Amino acid sequence: LFVVCPDDSAAEVFQRDLEALLNESVALPQSREFTFYSADSASRAAEQKRLAALDALARETSPVTVCTVAALLQRAIPREKLLAAAFDIADGQSIPMEDVEKALLGCGYVHRLQVDAPGQYSRRGGILDFFSPAHENPVRIEFWGDDIDSMGFFDVSTQRRTEAINKCSILPAAEVIPALSRDGIESLCRLMDDYAERCDKRKKSEQSQALAATLREDSERLRQGLSMSDADRYLSIIYDFACGMDYIPAEAVIVFDQPTRCADRAKGFAKQLGEDIGALNRKGMVAASPESFRLSFDEMCKKL
Repeated sequence: LFVVCPDDSAAEVFQRDLEALLNESVALPQSREFTFYSADSASRAAEQKRLAALDALARETSPVTVCTVAALLQRAIPREKLLAAAFDIADGQSIPMEDVEKALLGCGYVHRLQVDAPGQYSRRGGILDFFSPAHENPVRIEFWGDDIDSMGFFDVSTQRRTEAINKCSILPAAEVIPALSRDGIESLCRLMDDYAERCDKRKKSEQSQALAATLREDSERLRQGLSMSDADRYLSIIYDFACGMDYIPAEAVIVFDQPTRCADRAKGFAKQLGEDIGALNRKGMVAASPESFRLSFDEMCKKL
């Protein structure tokens, strides 16, 4: 069962009702705020909850799902990219800690001395801590050489282990990860450099010069291996087009809650996104159309 609601409040009510009636958890992949400005301290809580819900849909472990119309229209990490990046680790498994650390970095995790939020990891001797969006609590793994000796959840406030577990899942720390781009980081950087050159060849304007400078600066950041919290600006060249619609199981029964309100909310979502992208274009921060960040409501209805 897949229910489409007009907004977050309607979706949350529908989710609670279904959970009470069915006595089982109901996934709720909501829309997220695109991160168009550099903000390393910005909260990604909504995005990471969305990733966990999309992962459940991709793995077909979510028999009942409630979703907002904006979440279906919004561009998303392609299903195959999410499945390829996500992986499970089991207690007793043999895997070098360095390989797990490399995989975490490739999924957009950032190193911290102490883990206290999703998308972070920490390494101390033979202990590896990380906070995956797949779980409500962070995971601590103790290694004995290349073997996993123990695994469990821990509390972020006390940093003490709370519960032993046999398996955990690692999901990307964000939806847009440059390292997961079509042909790799270097190819992505060349695309950005080529576009910067084309901007330079155009009629000299403040906007084109600002865009060329932005592209070159971001390309250099990526080549240096620096994190990019505002990678959403390059969503259209990092991934092929995909949206929340693509995660609906083919055999799902789809229910529209308040279809007229859904249409109105979709129109409002498109208008706000258009204004945001227009402002970024004028500042020379992005070279993409609003349509490259969303599906239209009419297209969604045809697909459904």
